[in-house]
Amino acid sequence: MPTCRRQIILVLFSLFIYKCATQSTKDEYESFLQNAKYTKYVDLLALYAKLEKEYPHLAKVHSIGKSVEGRELLVLEISKDVTEPHPDRPMFKYVANMHGDEAIGRELVILLSQYLLLNYGKNDRVTKLVNETDIFLMPSLNPDGYEKSKEGECESLPKYQGRSNAKGVDLNRDFPDQFDKNHSTNDSYIFGNRQPETRAMIKWILEKPFVLSGNLHGGALVASYPYDDSSTGQECCVDSRSPDNELFIHLAKTYASRNADMSKGNACPPETFKDGLTNGANWYAVAGGMQDFNYVHSNCFEVTFELSCCKYPTAGNLTRFWRMNKEPLMAFIEQTHLGIKGFVTNDTGAGIPNAIIQVERITHNVKTDQHGAYWRLLLPGDYNVTVTAPGYKSPVPLKVTVPVNQTTALTLNITLKQELSDEHSRSARDHSDGLSAAEFVHHNFEKMEQYLKTLHEKYPDITRLTSIGKSVEGRDLYVLEVTKDPGKHVPGKPEFKYVANMHGNEVIGREMLLLLAKYLCQKYYEGNERVQRLLNNTRIHLLPSMNPDGYEQSFEGDHTSLRGRGNAHDVDLNRNFPDQFGATADNKVQEPETQAVMNWSMSTPFALSANLHGGALVANYPYDANAEMKSGIENPSPDQPVFLHLAHTYSDTHHKMHLGQPCKEVPNERFPEGITNGAKWYVLAGGMQDWNYLHTNDMELTLELGCFKFPPAADLPTYWEDNREALLTYIEQVHTGVHGFVRSHISRPLAGTTISVEGVHHNVKTAQDGDYWRLLVPGTYNITASKTGYESVSETVTVPQSGSVSLNFTLMPADPQHWSSAHDYRVLENIIGTRYHKPLEIYGLLAELENKFPDIAEFRSGDSLLTSTFHQLKMTEQIGSPEESKLHIALISSFYGSKPLGQEMLLNFARHIANAYAIGEPINKKILNNTVLHFIPNLDPILEKIVTSFDGTEHCNVIALEEEFGDSLYNYIAMKNLNPLSNYTREKAFINLLQAEKYDLVLELSSGNEDVSYPELSKHVYEEFAKIYQLHRTPVDRYDCTNKNNVIHDNLIDILYERYNTPVVSVGLSCCNMPTEENISWIWRDNLEGIMQFVAMSNTGIVGYVKNEEGKPMRDAVLTISGIEKEFHVTSNMAFYRIILPPGEYRGKVKCHGYHDQMFTWRVLERDLKHKDITMKRVNSERVTGGQFKEFEELQMDDNPNFIRVAGLALENTNSEPLHNAKITVYPLASVIAITHNRSNENGVFILSIPIKYLGKEVVVSAAARGFLTQQKHFMIQSNNRTSVLFKLEKDDYVMGMPRLVFVMVAGVLGVALVTMAAWCFSCRQRARESRREYLFTQIPSDDKRPLCEDIQDVVRKPYYDEEELPPSETDSEDEIVLLRSDKEWKPVDVNE
Repeated sequence: MPTCRRQIILVLFSLFIYKCATQSTKDEYESFLQNAKYTKYVDLLALYAKLEKEYPHLAKVHSIGKSVEGRELLVLEISKDVTEPHPDRPMFKYVANMHGDEAIGRELVILLSQYLLLNYGKNDRVTKLVNETDIFLMPSLNPDGYEKSKEGECESLPKYQGRSNAKGVDLNRDFPDQFDKNHSTNDSYIFGNRQPETRAMIKWILEKPFVLSGNLHGGALVASYPYDDSSTGQECCVDSRSPDNELFIHLAKTYASRNADMSKGNACPPETFKDGLTNGANWYAVAGGMQDFNYVHSNCFEVTFELSCCKYPTAGNLTRFWRMNKEPLMAFIEQTHLGIKGFVTNDTGAGIPNAIIQVERITHNVKTDQHGAYWRLLLPGDYNVTVTAPGYKSPVPLKVTVPVNQTTALTLNITLKQELSDEHSRSARDHSDGLSAAEFVHHNFEKMEQYLKTLHEKYPDITRLTSIGKSVEGRDLYVLEVTKDPGKHVPGKPEFKYVANMHGNEVIGREMLLLLAKYLCQKYYEGNERVQRLLNNTRIHLLPSMNPDGYEQSFEGDHTSLRGRGNAHDVDLNRNFPDQFGATADNKVQEPETQAVMNWSMSTPFALSANLHGGALVANYPYDANAEMKSGIENPSPDQPVFLHLAHTYSDTHHKMHLGQPCKEVPNERFPEGITNGAKWYVLAGGMQDWNYLHTNDMELTLELGCFKFPPAADLPTYWEDNREALLTYIEQVHTGVHGFVRSHISRPLAGTTISVEGVHHNVKTAQDGDYWRLLVPGTYNITASKTGYESVSETVTVPQSGSVSLNFTLMPADPQHWSSAHDYRVLENIIGTRYHKPLEIYGLLAELENKFPDIAEFRSGDSLLTSTFHQLKMTEQIGSPEESKLHIALISSFYGSKPLGQEMLLNFARHIANAYAIGEPINKKILNNTVLHFIPNLDPILEKIVTSFDGTEHCNVIALEEEFGDSLYNYIAMKNLNPLSNYTREKAFINLLQAEKYDLVLELSSGNEDVSYPELSKHVYEEFAKIYQLHRTPVDRYDCTNKNNVIHDNLIDILYERYNTPVVSVGLSCCNMPTEENISWIWRDNLEGIMQFVAMSNTGIVGYVKNEEGKPMRDAVLTISGIEKEFHVTSNMAFYRIILPPGEYRGKVKCHGYHDQMFTWRVLERDLKHKDITMKRVNSERVTGGQFKEFEELQMDDNPNFIRVAGLALENTNSEPLHNAKITVYPLASVIAITHNRSNENGVFILSIPIKYLGKEVVVSAAARGFLTQQKHFMIQSNNRTSVLFKLEKDDYVMGMPRLVFVMVAGVLGVALVTMAAWCFSCRQRARESRREYLFTQIPSDDKRPLCEDIQDVVRKPYYDEEELPPSETDSEDEIVLLRSDKEWKPVDVNE
């Protein structure tokens, strides 16, 4: 009995533990079910972003396109190491909510996303699935419809609102249908007239090698398998079976048998389905369905699952639906590993793309992907498998046995051997073109289309004809690909393109490309070794006409007109691309032709291209635009040497171009050697060649092929002779420079890796297979491969005089601790757990450095007026000792609170250099020995609000709602747009700080771009500092670097240098103002070396004391250096001077009143701080023999010692262009009598001489120029030296102090008011005349005059007689009657007069 009792207790205890474990597991693994509800679009965006952030190695969010109303078509990819490619993993997808009101599938996909991520590493089944499968989950293909649907509605709303997309189209009827009589495989049929959602899905299906897919619907409970449509045309009740019918039944049953309601087959009466399965067409025929498209047009097998009788059940049912469908959803994904898999490779082990996998007795094939990988779903059994690929021998059929109860696909790798057909191996070479006279004609669109199709049909093995889009009028933009094995990018084979006829009436290029296409095809099969080598190793794309609509409007014989130049919207396509200097009226919206070319260029890794035009004869290279948008100003790109080489290649090979002769219409337009920089010729914004260079890997020239835009057909043979060799030679240039692959440590290709060349500020990226091409002229280069998540690798390589050199990189995964130990002295806080800090937190962390490193660090906060507003950390060797002989460098956070990234870099660098000094690192010790570093964070108080509101997602374009410190500081200094409610306390404190500390150099750590800004004055000096920083930063393309110029910020840098002698160099750390917090560590890695080398420049320059012959300090001495507008003052105590200069040779002068000027020449070496003391000699103090004094005549200098020189620049404010003939006048303070004046020269430079008597006095300098607002500046003349001043004049759009438009409006109002007032006065006068009364007035005799105030009773005290009271007497005459004024106009009379 006790034993039995113990057993019962043990069983009950086990049940209790099991129940608790089950409950615990439920809570742990399915916490997302708590308060389950439907997820709206906005919530879905946030959820998927959150999952991606929380599971960065497992989850990645994609958008395959946008809906009609602009909503993203979101996809969450889930797989181990999701950011890396995995050719060995099969791809699976679930697509839901195709009908917007069928909501259960949408929510199940969202729940499945969370389930897989939450259970990874906890549940063995989930972990295995995620490790071995690339899973793509799309909650909604129709987000617009979903937003219009209503929860609780089991049927579609009237007019199927919600079911269809925003345009009322049923997306499951919008796909190409295999039984359509017009069915075709060309792009115009596949993509034409489809909805945006459909086009995006089609593109995704064709691009991704999906193996298996489920399409989740609602409104029934059944698993429906292909085909959905039938060749019989019947609407239902007849099976339409695919070649893989048995396999599809198995796949459908896998899901249905595990869903208790679905397997019944009668859960949604009156419909019944045996075992919950149906053939789609047997249920009801669907033409244009997605599951059929998947099977017919790709490798993907798709089944449609109807999951609920009610289309949009209430949220209270979600948990029940999840419980019912979780197991079927998981089991169906596992079927991806059914059948066989493997790689098809050639003799060298390279994958063969598009190889066909055929299974005997099953008339449905699959193809290998770009890596040569394949998956073929098969049921258990014996099969004969055959593999075929163009140009390879097919092996005998391979017998394979697929086992029962598979959990992993059977691996079957196949190697194919190449073979050459007799036709391909001909060795005879025909030296003629093989082009008949009939070829040399003009081709309109129909003829061109037929020409290309005929050529493709004749040479299918080396050509592929596609359309990249359509013109405004619906004409195809045909591209003919000419290469061995056309159709897809071959790893290691560079991509080249020619684009012609961008301007419809410039037709030479169009005809040249048609002739070139035929020439290449014919010569390839004729055995021409050069052409065979070219096509075997290059993928050539020819777009004969980018503007077919314009061509149809043009006419033969047109020499110079504009007819047909633009497209059907009359838009010049070569002004329609996005431009680096901002949008214009011509490129705000891209035309269909432009967008098609942009999409094509972005999807294909072109390395070289040319744009063929007409109307001139020249090879034009980038840039076409410049910042000033003025023609004649050359604007070379960073790759100027390469572009010069390319331009010379075409021009020198062309029969006539290299002569540089002008066209007869423009006899003065000559191009030396037949080449020109675009902007120097004439400036244009929105050009295609600049866009290609800035936004892709492609380097493009614009080739003008002749003066005659549309020449007669009879001239075409001559044009062909002139251009044939040049066209071929130019293509061959794609094989110059450096090429190779970038792979991970386990040999996986690393797409998107940045390839940078030291000293060239332009990068390229690796293609999908990790391959890259970097065109370079012969020479030795340092090349770096860098990618987020990996350690960067640099190699030195020498490019030969001809051909290219191969350079492969293997990148190791980034180990934060390893990197920190190697580069950051193991300051782990700089890379682990990085985040944005509020000001008080920053102050606290900087104060900690003082506690940790008291010998070198001092945190100052309120210990003086200078630090009460701007707290700072000072760092130098032997802190507290005299600092007069040390250089002072300030590192400041951005002037703009919307750019908080700089503050984090400032903190990191302070920790970096402190730890480096502590371990005795020699470079950092030398820096702190010679330099005082001032770390000043939190310039802008708005920063705290920005950081506080940060939500964890990146904000690359932060918009501050208040005026930021940088703008207010500039406005205060320049006295512009002042806020009457502000006392500018913070701005005044900053200026006081600059004046007190007298920084030798200020480094602003900013963001929003990756540029370096520096003062306009002495730009050639500070440009060298910028180069040092750019040279040593790690180049990355993590964010879009659209040009974001801030004119006020640039003006602020100029005015700080000009007014306060403080050079500020601003570095852009990242193109994103506020990236995610985890990316702060990556940006630190990218910029650490650049900041370090910049600060190390403090050890390059000249320092020393200025003394007189008695050894006393010359505290008023000032140094000037030729070519540097800044003057360098000595310190106020020991007369020590400090000048930071880049390496070079400098001439200068030391001046001090009462002493002879000292001239010097110094050579500055890199990392060498030269110490040179200067001794000044007093004027008239020289002694001669005999003890007699003699005045020595002072050496004549370029400036009179009795005058003070003021030199400077006069520039336009908008673009810093020099202002010629600006009048510069100097006035004493509070006086209008000029002291002196002069005018600026053609470079904007002016020099003024001010009498020495104004020493120590403040003067006013005025700059005036015709058409510009006069500007005045106040200067204190402090010593007999050269002072510099910069004027940036604004254009005068004002009249009498008002904008011109405002003046016209005010003048008009005043004019109307004056006329109205005059009319009113006139009418009043008329009324007054009518109402006046006549009065009789008799002058009092002189003898009867008495004071009016005298009290006499018998006198009537009135100055007149009112006829109403006392009529005139008989003695009154008419001469004595006067008309008196009205009462209103009476004035008192002085009785004393």
